[in-house]
Amino acid sequence: MKAKLTKFRVVNFRSIEDSGWIDAENVTCLVGTNESGKTNLLLALWKLNPANEEPIVPLVDYPRKKYHNYSNTNGEEIFIRAEFELEDAIADELSNLTGWHLNLMKDVVVSRKYNGDYDYSFVKNKLLSFQGNDLMSLFEKLISAFLISNLQSKEEKEDLRKIEQFINSEKGKIDEFKSYSQLEIIEIRKVFESFLETSYKRKVNINGFFNDHFFDDISKIIQAFEENGIEVTEGCITTIESSLPTFVYYSDYGNLDSEIYLPHIIDNFNRTDLGEKERAKSRSLKVLFDFVNLSPKQILELGKEALPERIIEYTTDYQGRKTKTNERVEDAKEVNIELERKKKKEREILLQSASTSLTKDFSSWWQQGKYIFRFQADGNHFRIWVSDDKRPDPIELEGRSKGLQWFFSFFLVFLVESKDSHSNCILLLDEPGISLHPVAQMDLIAFFNSLASENQLIYTTHSPFLVSTHNLSGVHAMYVGDSGESVVSNDLRANQKIAEKSIYPIHAAIGITVSDTLLIGCQPVLVEGISDQIYLQQIKKYVLAEGKYKNDKEVVFIPTGGVKGMSPVIRILLGREENLPYVIMDSDKPGIDKIKQLHNQLYSNNKDKVIPVSTFTGEGEFEIEDLMPKDELARLFAKHYRRVNSEDEFDYIYDKNAPIVNQMEAFAKENGYELQNGWKVDIAKDFQRNFDRIISRCGDDIKQLWINLIEKITV
Repeated sequence: MKAKLTKFRVVNFRSIEDSGWIDAENVTCLVGTNESGKTNLLLALWKLNPANEEPIVPLVDYPRKKYHNYSNTNGEEIFIRAEFELEDAIADELSNLTGWHLNLMKDVVVSRKYNGDYDYSFVKNKLLSFQGNDLMSLFEKLISAFLISNLQSKEEKEDLRKIEQFINSEKGKIDEFKSYSQLEIIEIRKVFESFLETSYKRKVNINGFFNDHFFDDISKIIQAFEENGIEVTEGCITTIESSLPTFVYYSDYGNLDSEIYLPHIIDNFNRTDLGEKERAKSRSLKVLFDFVNLSPKQILELGKEALPERIIEYTTDYQGRKTKTNERVEDAKEVNIELERKKKKEREILLQSASTSLTKDFSSWWQQGKYIFRFQADGNHFRIWVSDDKRPDPIELEGRSKGLQWFFSFFLVFLVESKDSHSNCILLLDEPGISLHPVAQMDLIAFFNSLASENQLIYTTHSPFLVSTHNLSGVHAMYVGDSGESVVSNDLRANQKIAEKSIYPIHAAIGITVSDTLLIGCQPVLVEGISDQIYLQQIKKYVLAEGKYKNDKEVVFIPTGGVKGMSPVIRILLGREENLPYVIMDSDKPGIDKIKQLHNQLYSNNKDKVIPVSTFTGEGEFEIEDLMPKDELARLFAKHYRRVNSEDEFDYIYDKNAPIVNQMEAFAKENGYELQNGWKVDIAKDFQRNFDRIISRCGDDIKQLWINLIEKITV
């Protein structure tokens, strides 16, 4: 995508007073009860840049209890802000327009007001550090430019060799995993200036090359460390607007009827006073006819019959007065009958062609059966027939399952509204697949993940079967606050406040992912918390990718909400099957005490199924975090918690041989940070987001430890 949505914030829109900033992943899930405000959150985001030009309707969209204030605002209030990360080509274009380094151009905030106007701003006002991998890219770009420059034909070979050797030598000093300060970047520039001053002071071509391909870029980097006010010019706005994704919103109530009365549809297409549900259905019908590449008016015109003609004869007297003398009905003329035949044949071929195309495209999306669609037009009526490999007799769409009806309607809306810009639209799905069987709902998650390779997707649900076990960093809970406002939280632990007001009474005792184990023959492994689950999911992801996973069953890690939740969850799972589940426990004091209790009671004959982290790390108060590459966790923690009283940042002073969580807590205390509940989950989410980068530089010892762990629980 040209611009990736990274987070958004809704303010004063319907039931939402202030959602706070909500992180957006490739697939983001909003979980909550009915009336918690999930739909309103999607609607506000949709109206930022709707694919179908959906209007802002203040009478409906402005908070009802505050509407008396709206006349004083002139629609100048912002109701949606969204932060986007631009691809490098767009950031580079903005860099050329503003003169600032592209690292300051990558992140923009786009806001929309109730009057429809937009505001634009850049997120970063200055650089706090410059990443080594970006600096390495600068050197690689310099070398590439040097090798194809006209210096190769104009300068002496010895000079060329010396220059290339110098650049490569300086490149070799760059640590791509380090964060560089402004002073360090200035020192790099000084080295280049000294090299040219000493060896090539009088060489105009060589100095000109370095000015164009190095000093301009390095100066922009140094400048970007200074506080600045970057002006968003008209040129910037044009560039940003052209890269923004459109939003395609879909909900259940736009499902198509199997029989469509064309005159009624033609009338609705021209109306602006339809209610929300009727407008949604009209929208679904519009995309259907766009797909067929015909308008309802054309279908009616092509289906007109050659009717008999009524002939009336008159006589005219000398005063010019007409008198009816005869009336008869004549059969339709042959020329009209032939024209009718051609038009109906044309309509039949067009509908057949569209049906075949739809059937082919739909089969690549829907895996629950092989369906064949047929469009039929009969007079004023348009019908949709469906058959499949198991039931070959065509049945009207309305007679098929609600799940198929939903998916068919959603498929059309996505296919038509996003048109050729599939790779630059974001899908907003309100309660998707609620009418699907739980097995099909789980298939829908897999379908969402496949869509997310090109299209970001945000969906709402209150079904536990639509919460992905592999993407907890993208799950947010919603509930109704004390004053009736909608509240969004990324705290997925079963704390009392959210458990009472969100969906967690359903499965607070056994964690989000137990729905998977209840559905299919999975192998459950119990862990203490959500952060443990996230880390272990990533371990399993690596082992699977390496082809080292040898178990027939899918391993599902179930967080129990701490050591107190272990025994109740174990008993629940024992009600489902006789085998005791594996348990992975931290080796801190609460964990060791619980291990002893389990060994003496439920696991007295299966002690090997209770696995302390110390099995893999050696003795000490080690936790799941200590099974991860500690240097990476230290960097992630340091980004959240900067030094205040310490002599250096956490990632420079931690002890890699000691339990890292204890060190994090001690560092936070020393520097005046009060670690909030869920801070470990935030670090785990960052780890999950950066896992592909982390695994690329992870040591073999850690990777082998992960393989050993998975083998331990899949015996």
